Amino acid sequence: MRLEFDDDQRALLDAVGAVAAVHRALPLAGGVRFEYSTALARDLEAGGYFDAVLTDGLGPPAAAAMLIELAQLPACAEIAASALLAPRLGLPRPCAVLEADRGAPARFLPQARSVVAIGPDGVFHAALRDGDARHVDSLFAYPMGVLAAPEALAWQPAAIGRDEALDLWRSALAAETVGCLAAALDSVLAHVKDRRQFGRPLGSLQAVQHRLAGCATRIEGARWLALAAAAGQVAPALAAAQAQQAVRPVCYDLHQFMGAMGLTLEHPLHRWTYRAKRLQAELGGAERQFAAAAAAAWPDPAPEGAR
Repeated sequence: MRLEFDDDQRALLDAVGAVAAVHRALPLAGGVRFEYSTALARDLEAGGYFDAVLTDGLGPPAAAAMLIELAQLPACAEIAASALLAPRLGLPRPCAVLEADRGAPARFLPQARSVVAIGPDGVFHAALRDGDARHVDSLFAYPMGVLAAPEALAWQPAAIGRDEALDLWRSALAAETVGCLAAALDSVLAHVKDRRQFGRPLGSLQAVQHRLAGCATRIEGARWLALAAAAGQVAPALAAAQAQQAVRPVCYDLHQFMGAMGLTLEHPLHRWTYRAKRLQAELGGAERQFAAAAAAAWPDPAPEGAR
């Protein structure tokens, strides 16, 4: 696999990094499960960054790399669907994504101006107005909501097929999961450098270093698969599965080494790990994505009568 960004893509990512640096420097609201940033969404929209996926010379790889960068911010905004799926469908943002059950809770429904439902019968979308969705409480570090009356919305068939929509959403899930895990790892690395145990920094202990190196290896492998999937070099289902599979062992180790501080709402670690836990379950989780990747690579032979 060979994946290198060109000058245009690097320029976009440099600009996105500058936007991220501004929002990373903002003070955090302590003691809350999530912090939704309308300012981040507004800055990205104003800068035209969400259109990268449709821009010649940028495309899905740049959009996925942008998503990895932005998912590392402690405050969240609806960026995954806006970066990869909504532009392809021409939908207003923020955009929420549902699966077959249109009455199930979904991320960002309380803020969404449009909703996409990817089900076995195809892809449908609808515009949302105030009151069409309501907030629901959740442990996940995202704003979660449900549609008030999904059957009352004016659902329209999408201009793309189910397979294409699924691949776009799988690429988005893989990239966002990688960003969350990478930021979580960075926060724990900072902690073990400062936290002293047995008269020396916790991070100087070889056992801690080995397990954190394992976390870094899982995250880096998932990152390259996410970018390769966006570039069309590997199946997006495989990239999503690899990222989702990394969530459990990485989050376990990170919370172990953060200690009691990792259980508080004051420290931002929970924002990234609990986002990742939500992403871990989407589209049926890693097992279903591995199955989809295997089915695409080795389709069942046609029955004798169909040949």
